[in-house]
Amino acid sequence: MQIDLSGKNALVTGGAGGIGRECAVALDEAGARVAIVDINLPGAEAAAAELTDGLAYHCDLGNPESVFGVRDKVMADMGGVDILINNAGIISYRRGIRAFPVEEWDLVIDVNLRGAYLMCREFIEGMKERGWGKIVNFSSMAARIGGIEAGLHYSVSKAGLIGLTRTLAKEGGPHGICVTAIAPGIIATEPVKKQIAGHESDYTESIPLRRLGEPRDVANVVLFLASPLSDYVTGIVVDINGGLYMG
Repeated sequence: MQIDLSGKNALVTGGAGGIGRECAVALDEAGARVAIVDINLPGAEAAAAELTDGLAYHCDLGNPESVFGVRDKVMADMGGVDILINNAGIISYRRGIRAFPVEEWDLVIDVNLRGAYLMCREFIEGMKERGWGKIVNFSSMAARIGGIEAGLHYSVSKAGLIGLTRTLAKEGGPHGICVTAIAPGIIATEPVKKQIAGHESDYTESIPLRRLGEPRDVANVVLFLASPLSDYVTGIVVDINGGLYMG
């Protein structure tokens, strides 16, 4: 079945590379107009240039004023957002409760959790007015089972996104807005490949599908959740991990 998002505006945070970039491409291929928001503006501009009518914006999700600024620019340029993909985040490979300073805890929570909350807060009202919207928040398998390689603060931030998703789904539901989360497992992005280099087989042997996930594996699920095919799906977490975690 062909997914048609023609006439829809989509915004992808962290879309300059990795999974976010694949999500932007998938949404663009389905006909949506896609805005890429990233702290790496040159990367966002390069990614947007490969889309049909892509837009690029700089935003530091750890800074509320930066979020408010990008809201104003997106609203002026696009008129609103129908599909919000909260992909951007910081992953920190730290083992142990004392492995990182308090300042790093604050940074990870601010970007991963508060940043997604602010993006939802600034764009959901327009969705309510239009009577339709899709929000997809990026949680993690680390929120389901605790961190394997990722740190405590990362796991906590991603667990918080599940609570945000379920509560916002209740608020958005009467207005035709579906809010979901995905929880990717071990996906072969550059940071992950660097972290597990030399012991990839330890992971692939534990995954029933016997391979690491690819960014497009995640983007395909996001595309479904962003489309009318999932109009009766809200408040859930979709695990994308090749069977490594079966909750």
